[in-house]
Amino acid sequence: MTDTPQTQKPQEDSAQKDTAQSATDFSFTYSGNIPAILKHLNISLAFTSYQAGRLMLVRTDGESLEINFKEFPRPMGLTATDQGLILGTFTQIIQFQREDGLLEQIKKPLPDIAQDITAPRAHKNDEEKQADAEKRLANKIYVEKLKPVDARVDACFITRSTHYTGMINIHDIEWGSSGLWAVNSSFSCLCTIDPSYSFVPQWKPPFIETLTPEDRCHLNGMTLRDGEPAYVTTFSQYEDRKQWRDSDKHTGTLIDVKRNEVVVSGLAMPHSPRWHNGRVYFCHSGLGHLNCYHPDTGEMEVIAELPGFTRGIDIYGSIMFVGLSRKRQSDVTSPGLVTEDSEKTCSGIWLFNLDTHEVIGTIKFQGNVDQIYDIAILYNTSFPEVIEPDHPRMRNHFSHPGLPT
Repeated sequence: MTDTPQTQKPQEDSAQKDTAQSATDFSFTYSGNIPAILKHLNISLAFTSYQAGRLMLVRTDGESLEINFKEFPRPMGLTATDQGLILGTFTQIIQFQREDGLLEQIKKPLPDIAQDITAPRAHKNDEEKQADAEKRLANKIYVEKLKPVDARVDACFITRSTHYTGMINIHDIEWGSSGLWAVNSSFSCLCTIDPSYSFVPQWKPPFIETLTPEDRCHLNGMTLRDGEPAYVTTFSQYEDRKQWRDSDKHTGTLIDVKRNEVVVSGLAMPHSPRWHNGRVYFCHSGLGHLNCYHPDTGEMEVIAELPGFTRGIDIYGSIMFVGLSRKRQSDVTSPGLVTEDSEKTCSGIWLFNLDTHEVIGTIKFQGNVDQIYDIAILYNTSFPEVIEPDHPRMRNHFSHPGLPT
């Protein structure tokens, strides 16, 4: 396995494109087999970096990889379905609906708002309107967003709705039989989403007495089984406010939600439990490990040791996509447990074969993407596009059913 230098610059679609500091560097390298793997499977990847403030799309034409960036405040949990993509951010949960019927439209230039028949007409004289138009067209960010998307784009995910949760320190999210489930780290609980409330609490660990926004045990990871929460991870079993920050790091747990019981303890900052083929895979993040828990026997095994802080998992068949982050100066008092030499830790996505326990490919960031939180596989698309809430195309890219008959 060899790394191929990336020849194209990552595409930045954020409102900070012109104002970003010159030090911002999203360069990356990747194993030469990854474009063919993703193209053959007809999948792409979405992942989040709260540190870089980006939702990122890994896309390919089968020959090379491209990573496209969208800016969001503190993007964290991700989940994908056939209908779209859900993203948890600082105070919101954003739903992107898959609308491939818009592909033809997004591959055409977007007219300036002054030429858009759907745009409201302000009561201004011709001179004022001309000045407004000149100001807009002098804005390089605005003009860039008027351009067609890449001709290779084969799926469109457009903003459909946003729910404001407040800063609940949202972590993992996933669709279940009762709707959208989310890990509410601030209140140390699992919750569902209802438009009438910030959130609806549904479950808390057995050692948490009350719901209060103090991040008491740092509940962070969740996986569902048959549409219901099955397992979660926490950093501790403490009841006091953020006590986990000032204690030994080997206090983490894996909890069976249905049994309301800790099944594995003594873990170092675990994340990202995922139910797959009768087993629970999770990141033993503080040690840079991938672990597997066998519910039938209660046994736990280490299936891989990787060069970074493991966090973020999604699985396609026998291929696991795992996020790695670099060791960082954390506000947790105890020193990091991953390798002591931070220069030897990596940030990126590792492709891991669950059958052979071998790494089959890597995507590595060399620049300013230090931390990765979550990964979601997008199916039936190798070159997707996301239209974010503040994009000019939101004003006239519609989808709706027909009139009732």
